[in-house]
Amino acid sequence: MSSENLSKLVIKITSITVQILLIIGLIIVLLYTVTQTIESFQISLIDVASIILENSLLIIVFLEVYLSVVDFFHGKGRSVVYVMDATLSFVLREIIIGILTGSVTDIDLLAMSGAIGIIASGRFLLTGKNLRSIRRRKVNKERSK
Repeated sequence: MSSENLSKLVIKITSITVQILLIIGLIIVLLYTVTQTIESFQISLIDVASIILENSLLIIVFLEVYLSVVDFFHGKGRSVVYVMDATLSFVLREIIIGILTGSVTDIDLLAMSGAIGIIASGRFLLTGKNLRSIRRRKVNKERSK
């Protein structure tokens, strides 16, 4: 077996392992959400809404990380954007949980909002660059007709 084939095998095994772990984590979060939702019906509807919201946002974070891993192991360049999206989802989740539970301070909220602004700006710069190059290609294609 050549070293190139061995490298491809290692990457494939690692990719499958990480994807399986993320799918298991996603399934566990889904099951946890269902059980917590059923249990919270005995308490109040506000608790039901809070649990569904918190866990739905956690599911989004898992999905963003999963997409990032899939793109990374397939050699596509958007994995950084997915990580940024997952980070934004996670920070927003923490803000919402903090507001609902009343455990977030003004300084914490300001710091998390700053982090969201920085990450969102970076994401815009990354994706905006791609959009400009796509537009340029379309304009060049139209000019060549």
